[in-house]
Amino acid sequence: MSSDDATVRLPGDRGDADGRYATDSYGEVPDRGFGVGGEQPAVSTPGYRPDEPRYETGQAAYRAPETDQTLVLGGAGWEPDEAPPRPPRDRLLVHGVWELLLAVGVAGMVAFCYVNQPGMFSSAGLRVLELQAATLGLLALAVSLSVRAAAPNLAVGAFAAVAGLLFARGYDGGVAGALAPALGVALLGGLALGVLVALLHVPAWAASLVALCGGFVTMTAVDHGRAVSLPTSAPDPARTALYWCVGVAAVSVVFGVVGLTGPARRGVGAFRPVADPAVRRGPGAALMAVVALTVSAGLAGGAGVLTVAHARTTDGGGAMLSDLLLALGAVLLGGVSAYGRRGGLFGTALGVAAVLVVLRYGEIRGWPTAVTTYSVAGGAIALGLVVTRLVEWVGHPRPRTEGQAVGAPVRSASLGSR
Repeated sequence: MSSDDATVRLPGDRGDADGRYATDSYGEVPDRGFGVGGEQPAVSTPGYRPDEPRYETGQAAYRAPETDQTLVLGGAGWEPDEAPPRPPRDRLLVHGVWELLLAVGVAGMVAFCYVNQPGMFSSAGLRVLELQAATLGLLALAVSLSVRAAAPNLAVGAFAAVAGLLFARGYDGGVAGALAPALGVALLGGLALGVLVALLHVPAWAASLVALCGGFVTMTAVDHGRAVSLPTSAPDPARTALYWCVGVAAVSVVFGVVGLTGPARRGVGAFRPVADPAVRRGPGAALMAVVALTVSAGLAGGAGVLTVAHARTTDGGGAMLSDLLLALGAVLLGGVSAYGRRGGLFGTALGVAAVLVVLRYGEIRGWPTAVTTYSVAGGAIALGLVVTRLVEWVGHPRPRTEGQAVGAPVRSASLGSR
């Protein structure tokens, strides 16, 4: 092997006509960083194009023309020329399958309760069950909307408690006069929470803890945390419990139908992060988070008013945390993804039914209230997290490179490619 065979050369300027590299001011071949300099002969290879990499003498650096395959290291201010790809279409079949299984499970629980505790389905028992379903259903709707918008509202219990307290204190013979300040405060509180989340672009669950603390402070400051009774002249929603239950279930299904459309689902869940969660998702996503948190707080306020109207008194805010956990468990159990955007059609209503049947059965059997409530809520949330993983795994199509055949290997993108 000749000494030239062991020399590594870079493609570039071939110098003079006889094929040797041009010399510098000292008459030697400049050091290219590869190979051997001095009097070493060079082999001329014709056919190089002008756009090939060149090595310029002096202090000029080795430069190559930028192409689609150029790797830029350390470049400041680099931005992709194209917008990120549109998220793939969600697979909704997984929601239908899970809701069918959940419906079968609820039917089995109802049959078990009917055989062992038929008193649950008496005339009076059904009215209680229907009104509890309406109340928990409104809270679940509040949680479901915020979770779908990727802005979970963990203060729904606080909004419900404060609205119920204001309704009881403000009732003086007219429902409208007491309902306006109760729902107004809930909507304003939700709007303030949404603006905080949108301006700072912080996780909504963390910001809603501020509202939760504010709810406890409000319930303690007003009448020093004592229960407030509703006048006997106030109407009792138990007389129209069936209408309340059917109405809330219908609204839940309507929300689910709207969520089945791709544009609506992506619009509502636009606040869901796709890469770095701290990167802002844009004004449209921020506006949707504000709207979702405001409506969520209003629905929670309605649930609080309905609870106080039936119980005829407030509980001093002691049910804030338990109401939140039960509603969150019902929503996740129904198939709404904890990551946001994805959700089914009848899932929230079925989740509420499953949670409520177990709670009502334990209440009739005389189980400890606190143990039963938190056990059911914790079990529903745990199973709901499993459902979330199932929904995200099955409901997300595997991305494929444009023009790639099925089964072909995926080509890795170069860092910093333009």
